[in-house]
Amino acid sequence: MQEVQQRRTVNIALIGSGFIGKEHAKAYSLAPVSCPDIAATPVKKILCDTVPDKVAERAKLWGFEEYTTDYKEILNRDDIDIVDICTPAFTHADLCIEFIKAGKFVFCEKPLVTTMEDADRLMATVKEYHGRTATGFNKRRWPAVTYARQLVKEGVIGKVLVYNGRYCQDVVSRKKVAWPGSSWKKSGGMADCTSHIADMCRYILDDQYDEVVGRTYPIVPTLPVRLPQEGEDPASIPTYTSDSEDLALIIAKMKSGVTASLYQTWAYCGAGEDISFEVHGTEGSMRWSGANPSVFQLAIQTGHGNTGFKNIIMSGRPEDGHPYANCVPGHPGFGVGVADNMAFQAYEVINAYVNGTPYNPSFEDAYEILKVCDAVRQSEQTKQWVKI
Repeated sequence: MQEVQQRRTVNIALIGSGFIGKEHAKAYSLAPVSCPDIAATPVKKILCDTVPDKVAERAKLWGFEEYTTDYKEILNRDDIDIVDICTPAFTHADLCIEFIKAGKFVFCEKPLVTTMEDADRLMATVKEYHGRTATGFNKRRWPAVTYARQLVKEGVIGKVLVYNGRYCQDVVSRKKVAWPGSSWKKSGGMADCTSHIADMCRYILDDQYDEVVGRTYPIVPTLPVRLPQEGEDPASIPTYTSDSEDLALIIAKMKSGVTASLYQTWAYCGAGEDISFEVHGTEGSMRWSGANPSVFQLAIQTGHGNTGFKNIIMSGRPEDGHPYANCVPGHPGFGVGVADNMAFQAYEVINAYVNGTPYNPSFEDAYEILKVCDAVRQSEQTKQWVKI
């Protein structure tokens, strides 16, 4: 019998134990299993949530060593390396500022904040304290998304002309409510989903937004305050007027001259969820859909009679040169799923912390996306193009 040689560890404090907190907790367990070259093993040190019974139960189930209901207990702990913030978006600014001032590496879910005032306040703190930060735009970590960026840089499809991004979720029909009174609804579809596709566009093209014009508003403004009980007439349930943006239609001009169109809706009724992109260049096109995330499609203009998309499987064979080839399942039938995507994000965060390298997307990247979303809201009001 041989003793296992232990590698370096990194201690994680997770703030928030809701839906996205659960996904982050799972990712820290999966990352060292999926990605053997990870720079350190994450240790789930402490879970924080304001609900005592919930945090106690989830800390035990999710494998945390400790739990607390007061995040201030974590601020000055020398044994905490990374603080991962998965609370409602309107709480992000104050939490991030306190932990940055405490000298922690701060990993925060998107949307980073809900107002530009908070964004400016947070970025001033990052600059003053030289904060090390990471933002949870996990869509960048799909192998196909990273592969698309690689092909654009290599000029495989020639000069890029047009980018199309789309993110649709069945929130309106699935929940029937837009969470009245919920802290989560304060962010809306623009911050929750449009931010993802705006970041994907910027990342894949390695480009910056120049100006935008768009519409964003509640496409289903009147919703019931709760779900009906069995046998209850839905028409008898009181309604309220929602101010949550559940539709965004955007045309953007990029600094490079590329024209981008972005479409987001929460009214994808009966269809679940899909996030996708298309990139069209002078020599070819490429596209991908999160509905089948292991398959990337590429079409290269090679002459008359030889056109069409070719399916490329994001494999686990390093010789294929695909992103995260050392991490994805080696068997093509297994495919890549959301759990893998989140694990790749955790892998990149851990590596950035250990190696002392910048993590992308950082808070600076998230700030650029906040400016885009704010410009779209301005365009909705003025019905004009808005410079970023």
